[in-house]
Amino acid sequence: MNDSSPSTRRSEFDGLLRAASGSEAHGHLVDVREPLRNALGPNRPLVMLCPHADDGAITAACLMHEYAVRRGLPVIEVLVFAGERNVAAPWLNDQKKITMREAEFRLECNVLGAEAVCWNLEGYRQPGYHPTDEDVAKVVDWFAKRRPGAIIVPPANDAHAAHRVTRALAAVGLLGAGLHDTLVMTGWTPWGPLPRPNAYFSYDGEAERTKEWAIHCHASQILLTDYTQYCSHLGRAYAALTREWAEGHSLAGRAHRTDERFVGVELFELESHDPCRATNDPPDPIHQALGLLRERPGGRAPAAPLAVEPPKAAASA
Repeated sequence: MNDSSPSTRRSEFDGLLRAASGSEAHGHLVDVREPLRNALGPNRPLVMLCPHADDGAITAACLMHEYAVRRGLPVIEVLVFAGERNVAAPWLNDQKKITMREAEFRLECNVLGAEAVCWNLEGYRQPGYHPTDEDVAKVVDWFAKRRPGAIIVPPANDAHAAHRVTRALAAVGLLGAGLHDTLVMTGWTPWGPLPRPNAYFSYDGEAERTKEWAIHCHASQILLTDYTQYCSHLGRAYAALTREWAEGHSLAGRAHRTDERFVGVELFELESHDPCRATNDPPDPIHQALGLLRERPGGRAPAAPLAVEPPKAAASA
């Protein structure tokens, strides 16, 4: 039996319904090339932060190849953690497994035309991938020197601790280097799909074959999970959805049909400061950093403590 009065129930219902309204625009996607036009330049590279060696190829191979090869702009892939876990080569010792994964990473970068950078952070050996003080100093120093115009990071809801820590390290780097004008892009990963995609990069059949080639550079991984067909099917599904969104809503601020020649889409979320996401439980470190940078856009802030994943049992891979 419900003893609450109709007015009380109505108030409760209104609160539940307001929770669904939010402030997110429905179905509005922009071509990611538009915001990248003003973000990138000869001294402001596009940077992909890869928790593992194959994450760049899976997440944004077509986008990186477009800017590195077709547009001739600097693109950097950063291997955040290099390690021996989940290498399908039991005849190799741990050091040779690490060397193999780094070699696969560099081969992929050659295919995509990107510069390869290996941080080899000690956090790989820590519970929950928690970075050491030396790791944090290395990240902040690198961001200050390379000054990325745009960065691609894993989503906040990613199930893999290494991916969440990578997102937090990106926030630390932005804040520590005072980079208030860097475009932050969240990219899809198998460990955490995008909850709020708002940008797309469409690619043709030739770019899709380049993505397949980049994924196949990681022989030690595709023996475990072949992401080639997985990414192909996903990209084509996203292409179908993007076409549908374009028909029913405004795409890039204009009502028009999208290019019918593309076969796939890489989805992204362009991040802008959201106070609610900065105070979630757990908070999103990117939105924490963006909020702090908005408060002091001209200064170089210290690497303040953000929501770096606390120590816990290390995940595999």
